[in-house]
Amino acid sequence: MSEEVKTTFLIGELNDLDLVNYHLDGFVVPIKSFASYATRFFDLDEARIIASYCLNNNIIRIAKVDKIIENDELDSLHHTLDELLKMEYDYFMCTDMAVLAYFKNKNMLNKIIYSSSKMIASLNEASYYVNQGIIPVPSSEISYDELKDICKLDNICLTVYGYLDIFYSKRKLLSLFNDYQGKKAPFTFKNSYKIKEESRNEFNEILENENGSFIFSDFIYMIYRELNELKPKFLKINSYNIPKANLFKIIDIYQEAIEKGPTIANYNSLLDIDGKVGSGFLYVKANILDE
Repeated sequence: MSEEVKTTFLIGELNDLDLVNYHLDGFVVPIKSFASYATRFFDLDEARIIASYCLNNNIIRIAKVDKIIENDELDSLHHTLDELLKMEYDYFMCTDMAVLAYFKNKNMLNKIIYSSSKMIASLNEASYYVNQGIIPVPSSEISYDELKDICKLDNICLTVYGYLDIFYSKRKLLSLFNDYQGKKAPFTFKNSYKIKEESRNEFNEILENENGSFIFSDFIYMIYRELNELKPKFLKINSYNIPKANLFKIIDIYQEAIEKGPTIANYNSLLDIDGKVGSGFLYVKANILDE
């Protein structure tokens, strides 16, 4: 597929090396030691295999390096970014200014996808990053009208499906709670945990890894019918916690939406795959904003 033909590209995270079955225009590759969370992290040797496959199949290459960076990690970060550039990765999905500073020093800000899930909350903010050559990911907590304005800009990456990471802390909260309770058994990342606020009925997944703690939305965020009007450069699927067979079906439905537009039949198919979907504040103003 060619950028000369398509104007909107579907991207998503790889969960394994079954590359031929991911019908994506761009592979988001979570890089070991520098991606915040993922179903699967890939080391540099695996990143090289993926890059070679992408180059041979005209697939966009995106390295996910979005963890919070510590000062003592900078040398390792710079080495990793150097190696990924040698592999001809097209873009680097990040949230930490250390990555942005690296590319700014190289006059290569056009390789950045700034994916902080809450920071880009207005047209002015999105315009600032676009004017720097950076591709921003708008917040999932803004209205449809605001997203329509933002998506009129040239270089926007829009999250359209998946669980949202609504909290990220460098602190290992589950381990700290484990210690507080006096439990001797160490916490392991392999276990799945749920957390619930006292005033709510919903349970959110909480996980911990070497990078810190993460809490995810209790629903799958979905933008689909709106794709008649929203036509950004990238549509992004968050593949974390989505079964592989379902993920491939979802990818194919969104590819068809890009090519032919959304349909009621495919919207219903998405609901059949997993009906626990929501649109966040897309159509509902947050209570804190009510006048």
